[in-house]
Amino acid sequence: MAVWIWALSILSCSCATYALRHKTFDSFTSRTELSHLAVNHETGTVYLGAVNFLHQLTRDLKPYPSIGEVTTGPYNDNKMCTPPIDESQCIEAKLTDNYNKILLLDTLEKKIVVCGSLFKGICSIRELENISNRTYYENGSGEKSFVASNDENVATVGLITSLEKGRMLFVGKGNGLSDNGIIISTRQLFNGEGREIFELYADPAVIKSAYPSSSTQEFLYIFEDHRYVYFIFNEHLKQPLKNRTIIARLCKEDEHYHSYFEMDLECEDEGGPYNQCNAVHAAVPGRILLDSILSSQDDVTPSEKLLVALFQRTDKEKNSLESALCMFSLRQINQKMEEKREKCYKMQGPGVFYKPFVADSVLCTGKIHQVM
Repeated sequence: MAVWIWALSILSCSCATYALRHKTFDSFTSRTELSHLAVNHETGTVYLGAVNFLHQLTRDLKPYPSIGEVTTGPYNDNKMCTPPIDESQCIEAKLTDNYNKILLLDTLEKKIVVCGSLFKGICSIRELENISNRTYYENGSGEKSFVASNDENVATVGLITSLEKGRMLFVGKGNGLSDNGIIISTRQLFNGEGREIFELYADPAVIKSAYPSSSTQEFLYIFEDHRYVYFIFNEHLKQPLKNRTIIARLCKEDEHYHSYFEMDLECEDEGGPYNQCNAVHAAVPGRILLDSILSSQDDVTPSEKLLVALFQRTDKEKNSLESALCMFSLRQINQKMEEKREKCYKMQGPGVFYKPFVADSVLCTGKIHQVM
């Protein structure tokens, strides 16, 4: 499959400038570390998720006067305790910061989904027009409501989309020391069919880490395209020490996760592979970028989506750090996934079951992941 790569380097230079006018940019200063930003493109409203606070700003980054900042922490909590926190039962509870994990706008239903690190990663729903108004919050539902990671150092990604049953939230998260082991899940955003908001919309709609002590996952990005939802994450293997970047795909309507498939996403040049992805984004290329690609590639269509990913590799012996920007065709990724899946099943015959995150039960190739 075609991969386009550019090495990135930082150059030191001096420049002479003439008649440059000072320009004042709109700005906003948060009292605590910012984690997430979301923009309502219909109104220009900006939403920020920070440690212990949520902010709703105008298009020129001024706080809404009637709203101000919304406090989300700190509150008494302990990662080992199940909410609601009863200090007589959870004597280890102490004042704990709330790190924003998910901040997702649902403009279709005029609401915002907010998840934090407190109370096992439970979530709430707030009004789109006034983020201080919380319309749904339940801290007594137990494990079925634990959505995000409760570890401040473990990333969580989310995506809101519509399925036949209603609005759903797809979630990918690493597994912290006190997390519930769930890596990928689908949560419903409505009460119905005997299930609550933020509960799994079907019992099988989840993937758990079978051996969390052997590897950790660092989720970077989630997006949808037609009938699929995609997750991109780094996996850090502990024995032997190795980093790899994975792209996983799932049919959105597949509540049993039978369609789940994952494959290595590799960026490399003559110096070898870049073994860790730092950022990634999916988009249809603009005219200038498309013309540049078409000048060297003839198998890219103007409307197809590309993945643009920033990778790095570290050479400890040389004490060097290198970065590269790679682009991947999503159409070609899908083609490669179908080829690998077909090969997987045909090589072993009937009864083969592809089980992610379980290294000793994969029968197709003896490895969890297929290489791009």
